[in-house]
Amino acid sequence: MKVAMMMVVALAFAPAADLKLGEPVPDVALGKDSLAALTKEGKVVALYFWSCDCPYGPPNYPNIKAATDKFADNAKVKIFVVSSSGEPEDKGQAWAKDSGLKGTFVFDEGKKIAKHFAPRKVNATFVIDAKGALVYRGGIATDKTNLLIDAIQAVLDGKTIPASDQKFEGCGIRS
Repeated sequence: MKVAMMMVVALAFAPAADLKLGEPVPDVALGKDSLAALTKEGKVVALYFWSCDCPYGPPNYPNIKAATDKFADNAKVKIFVVSSSGEPEDKGQAWAKDSGLKGTFVFDEGKKIAKHFAPRKVNATFVIDAKGALVYRGGIATDKTNLLIDAIQAVLDGKTIPASDQKFEGCGIRS
């Protein structure tokens, strides 16, 4: 009985990296927000793991900017740009302000969000639907399309979501 209870508790707090697409993502604090609270409100939540120190990060700035611009006025979407790569918080906040980012910038103190999602690389992107299920994980874009925009729009429209787990470029994130 004790073993069974311990297994239930362990599963309840399993990081999203251990989950499969379509499965619920356990709650995690996202700055001042909570993933569970946002999805209870019916929001689609997206996370983009960012770095200005990784050479693969800056080429994707237009992609995250395009996504935050597109969904800035959509009350059903919340996009987080997460800094888990070790840059100083003020450097990330300055970048977010200077770039006119309309998403929420979160400095991942203690890499709690990175440990939860285990992104492995900068430019990793996750989309959680309004029911709290992981529906997309992978890179933010290809040469042809912005996968983050496509994934969010597909969730909102009830359409097929882009294929997850595609290979993409990014520097490692140790969680």
